[in-house]
Amino acid sequence: MKTILLIAHFIAIATGTGMSIANYINIRIAAGEQGERRAALAFLRRVLARIADIVILAIWITGIGLWLNLPPDAEPNVWFMVKVGFVVLLTLCHGLARMTAGRMMRTGDQSLYPRLELLVSGVWMSALFAIILAVLAFET
Repeated sequence: MKTILLIAHFIAIATGTGMSIANYINIRIAAGEQGERRAALAFLRRVLARIADIVILAIWITGIGLWLNLPPDAEPNVWFMVKVGFVVLLTLCHGLARMTAGRMMRTGDQSLYPRLELLVSGVWMSALFAIILAVLAFET
């Protein structure tokens, strides 16, 4: 069971990393666009964000499952604890990016693009570090 959870956990983190990099590229392209092209890119970001909600939920569920499958006498190692910190940062950046994008959509304030870009960068960098730390934390 632990191996299946670990595979699912790695897939979820890798999926989140790929999606957040795609979202970052989308934001960079959209910053220079106008009209329908910018609207289409914003629609794509909203779709990716909805899927990312599910991916982050999968990261948390599989991570908690891995933690619960630790032997009763074993304590989580340092790598695991640092990884959890990066997953919390990933989740926080994702939530703030969603709030910023929602505000941009409601108000039409295009000056929020740099903040959105920074938050999405926080998501993919956190996910990247979480993958590395997951490998170190769950080595057999």
